Amino acid sequence: MKILGIGAHPDDLEIGCGGTFYKLARKGHKIHMLVMTCGSVGGDPRLRKAEQERSAAMLKAKLHWGGFEDTGVALNRELIRAVEERIEAIKPDLVFVNHSSDTHQDHRNVALAVETAARYMKNLLFYEVPTTMDFNPGIFTDIGPVITKKVALLKCHSSQVYKTRVKNLSIVESAKAAAIFRGYQDRVKYAEGFVSRRLLLDHLLGCK
Repeated sequence: MKILGIGAHPDDLEIGCGGTFYKLARKGHKIHMLVMTCGSVGGDPRLRKAEQERSAAMLKAKLHWGGFEDTGVALNRELIRAVEERIEAIKPDLVFVNHSSDTHQDHRNVALAVETAARYMKNLLFYEVPTTMDFNPGIFTDIGPVITKKVALLKCHSSQVYKTRVKNLSIVESAKAAAIFRGYQDRVKYAEGFVSRRLLLDHLLGCK
């Protein structure tokens, strides 16, 4: 399969679905990562782009940049069309994106734009990040066997490791805590959870 992960900022995808992407990449599926901004509000944009490139290399993923302004991603025709063009070029089988219920405006607007741009896609899943709200996943991936790989992907974003806004809490600790919580919900130790807009099991299971 061709997988398209869309994130508003560098490290969104690794936090929300890094373990899932590693498992998919290991099985030979092609990962594409579309990062809409270079995260300039959260740090040096050149450094953050280099960090994202290291993570993509670990996944053997094709990295694409949206070219939008961090904290200034507006829900408009330009944003929707940018996603549509990438979908038309890649023709992904499965799309992952931020959840639209979120305290960060970039996450909300990217998610809503993708809902429109991916309106003809058979498989669209939403992932969570620490600012996500009202997230009730019904789909899970057991990432226990690859939890160290997820941590390694997060550590690629070294400039962000302690930018959690919680004293002495790293993004690694935060992500592992979330993985334990979602794992407990699905009766495994570590998991990533997803909310589905649409999911065609026949397609994913090769039963077309």
